[in-house]
Amino acid sequence: MATLIILFAGCNKAKSPTIPFKPSVAKPVQTNQVKVRYTPKELFQVDLTMAEQGDAKAQTKTADNYAVGRGVEVDFQEALKWYRKAAAQNESQAQYNLGYMYYNGEALPRDYQKAVEWFIKSAEQGNAGAQCNLGLMYDNGEGVPQDNATAIKWYRKAAIQGEPMAQFNMGWMYDNGEGIPENDTKALEWYVKSARGGHIESPNYIGILYDNGDGTPEDDIAAYAWWLIGIKRGDEAPRNNLVFLGEQLMPEQLAKARELSAKLETEMAGLKNKP
Repeated sequence: MATLIILFAGCNKAKSPTIPFKPSVAKPVQTNQVKVRYTPKELFQVDLTMAEQGDAKAQTKTADNYAVGRGVEVDFQEALKWYRKAAAQNESQAQYNLGYMYYNGEALPRDYQKAVEWFIKSAEQGNAGAQCNLGLMYDNGEGVPQDNATAIKWYRKAAIQGEPMAQFNMGWMYDNGEGIPENDTKALEWYVKSARGGHIESPNYIGILYDNGDGTPEDDIAAYAWWLIGIKRGDEAPRNNLVFLGEQLMPEQLAKARELSAKLETEMAGLKNKP
């Protein structure tokens, strides 16, 4: 099954929402070519003033500020109020965050059906996070009947936009034949795209496919290299396989595996995930 993309979470195959909450970044304001840096409190007041004038983007930013305590005390009720105002103006990120709040039961009773409603509004405007979360909710049967085909439809839309968690879930669906014919080659392709986007768990699955020769020729050096990347990213799942395989490889093979791992990391460092 799966994980959702949301306010304070991440989107994997596990039972819960997916894309982390991404509050807007405070940027210097340019006035006559001079950059003016505001304090968080000053920025909050700027956003609030514009929000009160009806600016939907500013309303979303004001809600973000209340949600994370940026320039103001954390207040989920205020966040909810401003997300509602922005969402009523069809602001997709506000709709996404409202979906999250209903999913997670933040500042209001948990309601999966309402979460789905808001995610759909956001997803139909192209919000990749909402698309991934819809895939997860159909995958898990939360607020909607369980439906792998519809889950894949939404995963694919998000994955094509470069959403790493949706790409991982596409890999999983192909890997396990869930709602789609099993295809290890396509599973590997999606896992690699996801890994390039920084997904923590993808390297482990890539390593397993290389180790077993599924969807690709068997390659112990590549398997070791990917497992090492996974561990460096904080995933402990591949550790036992890494240790066991390391004991089987010759010293020159280990050196090649570590060299390949470093090369892959360098190639992926700072790389923006592409569809």
